[in-house]
Amino acid sequence: MTALVATDLDRTLIYSTAAAELGVEADDYACAATLRCVEIYQGRPQSFMSHRAVDLLDELDHVATVVPVTTRSVEQFRRVELPFTPDPSRPRFAVAANGGEILVDGVPDPAWRAEVERRLAAACASVSDVHDHLAADADPAWLRSLRIADGLFCYAVVELDTLPPDLVDRWREWARPRGWNVSRQGRKIYVMPDPVTKSAAVAAVREHYVPHPTDRLFAAGDGVLDRPLLMSADRAIRPRHGELQELSWHHPTLSVTSASGIAAAEEILDCLLIWSRETAVVPRP
Repeated sequence: MTALVATDLDRTLIYSTAAAELGVEADDYACAATLRCVEIYQGRPQSFMSHRAVDLLDELDHVATVVPVTTRSVEQFRRVELPFTPDPSRPRFAVAANGGEILVDGVPDPAWRAEVERRLAAACASVSDVHDHLAADADPAWLRSLRIADGLFCYAVVELDTLPPDLVDRWREWARPRGWNVSRQGRKIYVMPDPVTKSAAVAAVREHYVPHPTDRLFAAGDGVLDRPLLMSADRAIRPRHGELQELSWHHPTLSVTSASGIAAAEEILDCLLIWSRETAVVPRP
């Protein structure tokens, strides 16, 4: 049997210079000289992994089915170049848009998107109605941008210094009876329809997409939007930073790294590799 490993990306496996906690003043180009750059945006290095984390991820990919799982839009996800060894004999799966899209070899699967649209129509206010409400309630004093991602959910980039302290709670109260939820991760506020979850998409990947049988699910993530996925896994791990750390969130099957910042990624991958090796009774051909 082969394990399925579902792992968040930003601040779990990959890090900006601001999130890396390197302990020194370093710009993006300095980091690119000492770390592995895995994302370029507008001509600048944007996201990084340590070289050991790169090696661990490649090793993990040989003993488990690794599925990157991200809240990034499909376009944003495609900017990330994860260091997997190409293998044309098997498809590569990923989950984007917080579970709204399942990608097979980089292409969104229309059947899953149709299923998501069906669930949304049955349970939620429309994304345009939600966007309009948020825009009407926003103030240029603290709102930098408000966008709809992949036609599925909204996110706002805000100035924390001027953000009203009750804003997230106010949006949450409005959203809840309309089938939506609200969470803040740093300077981004996500307003998400309840049916769009990473855990639902990973469950679909596990049941319908993966060509190899999987009897164990392992997961990693750092934010509130990762929580249902972490809870659904047989074993899970989170870094000692991020939204869940701020909430002191724990679960019976959850481990927490001793390190924070980019060093936590190595601990996460070490654990995922150990768990996956224990599961891989029959090696993949």
